[in-house]
Amino acid sequence: MNRKEFLEILRDYLKKYFSENELNDIIRDYEEYFVDGEIEGKSDLETIAALGSPKSIANDLISQIKDKDSDDKKDKIEKTYINLKNKTKEMFFRSKSYIEEKLTPDSQKKGSLSNKAVSIILFLLSLALIMPAFSIILFMVAVAAVLIISLIFFVIAIPLMISVTWPSPEISCFFIFISMAFIGFQILSWQIFVFVVRLMRKVYRRYINWIKTRKIYVDADIRKEEINLNKNQGGKENE
Repeated sequence: MNRKEFLEILRDYLKKYFSENELNDIIRDYEEYFVDGEIEGKSDLETIAALGSPKSIANDLISQIKDKDSDDKKDKIEKTYINLKNKTKEMFFRSKSYIEEKLTPDSQKKGSLSNKAVSIILFLLSLALIMPAFSIILFMVAVAAVLIISLIFFVIAIPLMISVTWPSPEISCFFIFISMAFIGFQILSWQIFVFVVRLMRKVYRRYINWIKTRKIYVDADIRKEEINLNKNQGGKENE
């Protein structure tokens, strides 16, 4: 194989993956290797032996562009996820601030909800959340019960399965595989269960804290109204 054949074969391998300009740049770079080798007194065969086969070179170049495309797609997905996450957070905090503002009574502010209206809204909101919360709790209890019962049955069945499968190596291997899969499923299920329970407890505590905070503002506004009312009555009595 000479220089011309080497470059033509390399071009054939690469033409499906690179544009004409990119392909010309690559071929020119490798042709430069041959020129440098010629200056150093090397033959085309010696330069080809140093470079490797056209197919291996093409595979390396193609894998590089695939890795680059994969990294670009990954970066794009990460950027999209981060932007979506930031927008979701922003919308959440805006909605939270708006609701907190509306559910914070202020007798001095025009258009503000009264203490009674805020109390009713908080009560209705809590009432509306009771049924979904109760349903989730029942579901979690049912899941825990299923996991515990299945684990008990598995433990009880182990001696029986050992006595049945012991004479046959094939059945024993299958039983071991099923047992490992069941144990893995149990571990994963309990991890998810604990995560969900902790998440529910965290959400519940935050909600209770939010309700208590709103109640603080309601009580403060009631005291403010009582103080203003006492001042007005005291002023009338002095007159």
